[in-house]
Amino acid sequence: MLDYAVYCFSKKELIIYVILESVLIGMMAYLFYDSVFAFLVLVPFAVIALKEKEKQLCQKRKQKLEAEFRDVILSVSSNLQTGYSFENAFQEAYKEIVILYGAESLMAYELKILLRKLANNEQLEDALLNLAKRSGVQDIRDFADIFQIAKRGGGNMQAIIANTAEMISDKQAVRIEINTIMSEKRLEQTIMRYIPFFIITYISVTSKGYFEGLYHNIMGQAIMTAALIVYGLACKISDRILRIEV
Repeated sequence: MLDYAVYCFSKKELIIYVILESVLIGMMAYLFYDSVFAFLVLVPFAVIALKEKEKQLCQKRKQKLEAEFRDVILSVSSNLQTGYSFENAFQEAYKEIVILYGAESLMAYELKILLRKLANNEQLEDALLNLAKRSGVQDIRDFADIFQIAKRGGGNMQAIIANTAEMISDKQAVRIEINTIMSEKRLEQTIMRYIPFFIITYISVTSKGYFEGLYHNIMGQAIMTAALIVYGLACKISDRILRIEV
C-alpha cells in the first residue's frame, strides 16, 4: 500500500531531474564563479533541490488523490440515494472511477484495496481510516472520521455522506478557482527565476571580460555568493507567497 507522505523517483524521473540539476549547477558555477571547483562545491545544493522536488511531487500526488476522492464520494452518495448498500456503492464508485481516470489511477488503486478488504470481512470504516492515515489528506481524514462516528452512532448515513460530499466538493471548487487565478502568477514567478541567468549570460556574451573582476578573487567570490543567497531567499519567499491552503 502506498504511503503518500513519501515519494520515490522512478528511474526515468531520477535521470531527468539529475540532468536538469546538473545543468543548473553547471550554469551557476560558470556564470557566478567561472570555476570547475565551484561546481563540486555546489553539488550538495543539487541534492537539496532534488529533495525539494520530491516534496513538490509528493504534494502534487496528494492533490491528485484529493480530486479523485471527491468524485468517489459524490459517486458513493449518488449510489446510496438509489438504494445501494455501502459496499455496493463503493463497488459502483470503483467502476465509475476506472471510466473517469483509468484503472491505473490513484483512487482506482485504493478502491481495489478497499474492496479486497471488504471481501475479507474487514470493516468499511477501518479500511477508510487506513486510507486516511496513509494519504495525509485532510478531506479524506474528515470523511473517515465522520463515517466512523455516524456508523457507530446510527445516524442518517445517506444524509451525512451527502452533506460531507457537498462540503468536500465546495472546498475543491474553491481550490480549483484559486489555482486558476494563481496560475498566471506562477508563470510570472517561473520567468522571473530564470531572468538573472539570462541577464548574466547576455552581458557575458556581449561584453567580454565584464565580470572578470568578480572571478578568481575573494572579494568577487563573496559578492557572487551573496547574490546567490539573495536569489535563493527570493525563490523561497515567492514560493511561500504563492502557497495558499484552503
